[in-house]
Amino acid sequence: MTTTAPSHPDSAAESAPASSYASYVPHDLKYSAEFEDALIAAVLDSTEPPTTAANIRVTPNPELDSNVSLPSIPESDLPLPLSDPRRTHPSFLPGVSLTHPAGYYEGGPGLDPDLDTFPEDFFTRHSSLQTTAQLQRALQKEVGENLELLRERLGARRRAREKNEGLERELKSLRDQHHMELRIHHRMREEKAMKKEARESRRKGKAG
Repeated sequence: MTTTAPSHPDSAAESAPASSYASYVPHDLKYSAEFEDALIAAVLDSTEPPTTAANIRVTPNPELDSNVSLPSIPESDLPLPLSDPRRTHPSFLPGVSLTHPAGYYEGGPGLDPDLDTFPEDFFTRHSSLQTTAQLQRALQKEVGENLELLRERLGARRRAREKNEGLERELKSLRDQHHMELRIHHRMREEKAMKKEARESRRKGKAG
């Protein structure tokens, strides 16, 4: 797949049909614990090295994708499972493929360049870049930093989940213990009542 540097958003947007881009951001999508858990496993447990920036794109480019059949995915279907067969394009994350070049990890195309400030922000932060090699190094560095932030976030998510699961186990143990204590207490009350009834019956028998 051809690598392209981040371009000015207006140039790509002018030649792209409206359906080529997403009009939403990942934060707009419904939360899926299953998807995030799968992403955690893919990112934190993978032994594969990250994909290099030379192999993939970071912004959509309809001109390059004009001869490629890309799926149409409703926003309501996102996020897609990582095993979805429509995930056929590489990403920077090992074990995570995209449904569209430069698309979202959740699935679907990337953000409309009219709404995406990444290219402008990137070139503002790296205004001294003069060669393609410098651009690739700067891009790879930024990707690496973002991946590290993602690993930290997902690591915190995993630790929080494990802590919550531990608390749930403790609560279940306490509930089970309380239930057992109630059953024992109920049985003791029944036995006490039966013994009392037996004593009263014997007393009445003697009195009669």
